[in-house]
Amino acid sequence: MSHCQHRHFPFSGRRMPRISLSHPSNYHFPLWLGISFVVAALVGLATMLVEPVEAWAHRHYLTWHLTLEIASIAFAFAVFALGWSTYRKHPQRNILYLACAFLGVALLDIAHTLSFEGMPAFVTPNSPEKSIYFWLVARYLAAIGLLIVVWLPWPSITELPQRHSRLAHLTWPLSIVLGIVIITHGVVLYAPAWLPNVFSTETGLSDLKIMAEYGIITLHIVALAILLRRLPNNSECNLYLLASALLLMAVSELLFTSYTAISDTAMLLGHIYKAAAYLLLYMALDTGHLQPPPFRVQKLEKALEAAIKNGQMHLAFQPVMNLADGRLSGAEVLVRWTHPKLGTVGPAEFIPVAEKYGLMPEIGEWVLKTAIAQISLWVRQGLPPDVCFSVNLSLVQFRYPLLVERIQYLLKTYQLPPHYLGLEITESVAMHNAQTAIQTLRTLREQGIALSIDDFGTGHASLSHLKLFDANTLKIDQSFVRDLTHDSRDRAIVQAIVHMAHALGMRTTAEGVETSAQLDLLKTLGCDRVQGYYFSRPLNTEEFEAFSLPPRRPQPLSV
Repeated sequence: MSHCQHRHFPFSGRRMPRISLSHPSNYHFPLWLGISFVVAALVGLATMLVEPVEAWAHRHYLTWHLTLEIASIAFAFAVFALGWSTYRKHPQRNILYLACAFLGVALLDIAHTLSFEGMPAFVTPNSPEKSIYFWLVARYLAAIGLLIVVWLPWPSITELPQRHSRLAHLTWPLSIVLGIVIITHGVVLYAPAWLPNVFSTETGLSDLKIMAEYGIITLHIVALAILLRRLPNNSECNLYLLASALLLMAVSELLFTSYTAISDTAMLLGHIYKAAAYLLLYMALDTGHLQPPPFRVQKLEKALEAAIKNGQMHLAFQPVMNLADGRLSGAEVLVRWTHPKLGTVGPAEFIPVAEKYGLMPEIGEWVLKTAIAQISLWVRQGLPPDVCFSVNLSLVQFRYPLLVERIQYLLKTYQLPPHYLGLEITESVAMHNAQTAIQTLRTLREQGIALSIDDFGTGHASLSHLKLFDANTLKIDQSFVRDLTHDSRDRAIVQAIVHMAHALGMRTTAEGVETSAQLDLLKTLGCDRVQGYYFSRPLNTEEFEAFSLPPRRPQPLSV
């Protein structure tokens, strides 16, 4: 299901309570960094309470500038070291370019810090202009490097260079970056007369300096725009941390266009944003989000083995609404994984890994057992009898010879009436061994368990088999719902599925409903149930309790 903004579902008499959109964070701060930032913030706050902000900034600027620059340099070196280490294991050029660029940024930031007024002379007398020269080259190196990194496609494992050709890949980007660093030091330290004026103590920043900063901002915005186009369809790696870093860098440079004195508050804030942006880049590498797919998969495989044992898995419940009366008719049970270091790992990423390395049986068993136990608890707390929870079954689970017996055992153990439980399988799972699947589905149906064919229309089930599956519900895939309001072909497909399902005695549930226009059209086409972000994102246990249990159960829909 595509991510979109949560929408209210209008009920008569009152509106459905707003569901919080807080998600587990993808960002993981190393403990020592988190503690350092908290301590620095508390010290800064205490200092600012003693004297006015501007006076505080002027009085303590050199100390805070040095502290923030040291942090930025450390983060830049960390990006280089981690990227270089990653390239040695999986030679991906994007990682290499990022690492080389930030080695140069770290070296130039050292020169910038040492050239600041108030510091001991760095080869030649220090001055604001001298430090600004190093600053601008470092910022342009970072901006151009990041633009190249995001512009180049992320190669697949088959496109990575072999070991014998890595030296050539290493040599030229590192040589270019070190050449820029050496030339910059030579010109700034020994031929400053060649350089234009960028700052005056009387008038502040020159027009050239301000234009140069806007040039850096433009590069960051272009890189961010490229990322935003790639994010929705990106399957190679998670680039959200990189996008966040680019945004912070652009904000940082904007602040550096507004100061008139070296010790202005805007300068201090700009350095804070710059340090935070470098930290995000480091975290993007450290969590594997910018690492090549095979390296990320290796991390996920090792972490996934201990995920259930360590309590990192949890369930989410996405409400399914009945279009006839607007009431809650059930929920789809989804599994979520939050790793202490990797952050939130989506099912689209870890489920294929689990299937590839044979971890799905354990995960599937945990989901089924935990869901039945939770539903049973809600039933005892007053859950209405017409609510059904659908649990997805993987191919591995469906092929398990004792699947029916296992489900019966869990229902009996947790004293859950079978009609509260539903099972979802995709067309491809059902067609893997059609005759066996038909018999298994019939047995489960006879036990009183509701059955759904998920993502209908995207698999390979024939109509002759569909009539034999004896399922309760066909779930219309969101690919047919997404363009429903302006694509007549999608409307025709949805209408055909609804008519066929009703003729076979089945209900239909449309997935991925995100707008009121889609909702109205699905009602007109005769769809029975709907789910999607228009009503609610997947909810954790506490949120679903507030959503579904009396006395806060939603009232009937005004239709």
